Amino acid sequence: YGVTPVFHPHTDTHVEYDDQMEAFLAETEPSVQMVLDTGHHAFRGGDPVSFMRKHYRRIPYLHVKNVDPTVTKEVEEKGLGMVDAVAMGAFVEPGEGIVDFKALLGTLHDVGYTGIVMVEQDMYPVPFDKPLPIAKRTRKYLRDLGYG
Repeated sequence: YGVTPVFHPHTDTHVEYDDQMEAFLAETEPSVQMVLDTGHHAFRGGDPVSFMRKHYRRIPYLHVKNVDPTVTKEVEEKGLGMVDAVAMGAFVEPGEGIVDFKALLGTLHDVGYTGIVMVEQDMYPVPFDKPLPIAKRTRKYLRDLGYG
């Protein structure tokens, strides 16, 4: 059917930290593909740009999102989970967080990335009118950097 299954490391799961993601890739066949979620990776202290550069051959699907390092530090210190982190505003617009999207774009160009890129932001609960202005700012920010 043309479907490519991919594994999605995610906050509050058994594969969320960089060492767990590395182990997953080391212990699976090269045909097993992985989503790189830049926000979830950075949320748990990873460097998504370096990870992409190292493992791009196994990443056909990229989730572009960002996190606030101050909030993620507080979440980690308090031992809070994903739901609390999102409610506290841990996930932010791409231009406001810790992930370097200019460097990520350079890496994508360098490695000849041809996979899917999805832009998203985890936020809940959220007022009905909040996402659209964020989406517009995000689109402009990413376009100004050279994405799409």
